[in-house]
Amino acid sequence: MTKSAQTVGEFLFDYLHSQCGIKTAFGIPGDFALPTFRWLERSKMKLITMTHEPSVGFAADAYARVNGMGVAIVTYCVGGLNMLNSIACAYAEKSPVLVISGGPSPKDREQNEDALIHHKVRTFDTQRHIYEEVTCANAVLLDPATAADEIVRVVETMKRECRPGYIEVPFDVVDMPITPPSNRSKLSPIVRDQEALDACIEEAVEFINKAKQPVILAGIELHRHNLTDNVIRIAEKFNLPIAADLLSKSVVRETHPLYIGVYSGAFSEQACREYIDNSDCVIMLGTFITDMFLGINTAQIKTKRSILITTEEARVGFHGYEKIQLQDVVERLESGAIADRGAFKNPCPAPEIKPLAKENRGKEITIEKFFNTLEHRMEEGSTLVCDTGDAVFGAMRVRTSKRRNFLADAYYLSMGFAVPGAIGAIAESNPQDSGRVFAIVGDGAFQMTGMEVSVAAKYKLAPVVFVLNNDGYGTQRYILDGSFNIINMWDYTKVTELMRYGRSVRVKTLGELDDTLVEIAKNKNEMYLVEVIIPRNDCSPALKSVGEGLAKLRNKEAHPDKA
Repeated sequence: MTKSAQTVGEFLFDYLHSQCGIKTAFGIPGDFALPTFRWLERSKMKLITMTHEPSVGFAADAYARVNGMGVAIVTYCVGGLNMLNSIACAYAEKSPVLVISGGPSPKDREQNEDALIHHKVRTFDTQRHIYEEVTCANAVLLDPATAADEIVRVVETMKRECRPGYIEVPFDVVDMPITPPSNRSKLSPIVRDQEALDACIEEAVEFINKAKQPVILAGIELHRHNLTDNVIRIAEKFNLPIAADLLSKSVVRETHPLYIGVYSGAFSEQACREYIDNSDCVIMLGTFITDMFLGINTAQIKTKRSILITTEEARVGFHGYEKIQLQDVVERLESGAIADRGAFKNPCPAPEIKPLAKENRGKEITIEKFFNTLEHRMEEGSTLVCDTGDAVFGAMRVRTSKRRNFLADAYYLSMGFAVPGAIGAIAESNPQDSGRVFAIVGDGAFQMTGMEVSVAAKYKLAPVVFVLNNDGYGTQRYILDGSFNIINMWDYTKVTELMRYGRSVRVKTLGELDDTLVEIAKNKNEMYLVEVIIPRNDCSPALKSVGEGLAKLRNKEAHPDKA
């Protein structure tokens, strides 16, 4: 096959833009990657340059969760390995982020495998081997004749599996003419067992129809594979209630009349928990079975009274089925012979959001009251990007009015996600046309990646960053407390002064918080950093339950019987 007029770099970014719909990439340049950055700059895609590689991954991850796929571009080893944790997060939570790394020339490999070229760790393939653990497909583009096929293969695998991929582009190969892709780049068809699918659907429908209290648990894979609408139609057609787990929060619009809340065992609202724990048919579609989903082993979902269909597993009760696809099951259930349950009385409807009472304006801000006040003042369509700890657990009961208005690494729980995640979420949004992007982050996590507000300043973005200041690592205190949970206190309100961009406010009372939210709503194009003073001993009921549950597993002095 003859070479095209395009170079490797030109083809790469044209393909990602035209075939994958990616408009914005995130990265940090380095010498091995600079020629690749040059082709990105010449492409139709926009680049947002972050300040630290972990933030590149988190921003690209959040972008992927909103737009379907993200791109993170870094240099060889010192950049790629520094970003590893955030890509591990994306892999664990099935978020398709394409890692593009610069790399040494094929000539360097040919001349001397033992050559000590800067940034190299052990072998030329050390970085690629490490990324094999956190990606579903990877390639090193050593030959421009096969580069297009490799690019297509990696990206198509990412689309199929909804997980990160890795492409390493040598600094000189990126400028070489590329050979157009061939049929070899196509993936093998997915193997399906029609008889197994028929048997699975027959048993599932019978199971549902016999149940007195069936409920759908809508998992994150429904969003990743564009199946949410199908499941909502199933629920509406047969009057089946829907819940979500913390990772899939807002996959379904949380003001939907059939939606009963976030389920996470003992961390859930009581009415939601009791409904699902007492259900004789829990229909889990695209749901991750994690310790967070199970509420640290407090959930009462039993195999014999549940259906579980994911991209990796299919079972009805104790009966397992192989070679069955999530999409096929969902589509068949939608057209299946499920009986209409009749009118459904929601035991946990969206509560009425009440304004702050005058007599409470002078009171201190607790986590629960913070989220109540925020929920009252949030405009429709606003997006919450929450870090680990009370930023995410405190937000469990906030009902978002639109789908995918809640982003959090709610299973992997890596600190530092929210601020760069907000950059990724806001990259293509216009605050005049949609709600604001709110980053909710603890003071400890802010000290890890909070300086990415500098990126907002550079690109004139307008996130609203709430720093929940409870004087240290609040999550850990409920597991095992000690001096290691204390961090140095910053004057967070000086951050915008340092950046020469945005406004800073410190709020200590509910009235001050409410007034600040009113001001924020009037200044949609202004970035805000709001330091929220939270009592040191305050936390949400969910976080306290998480901490106490983990304490039984981690703190043998407090629970010697568990040692």
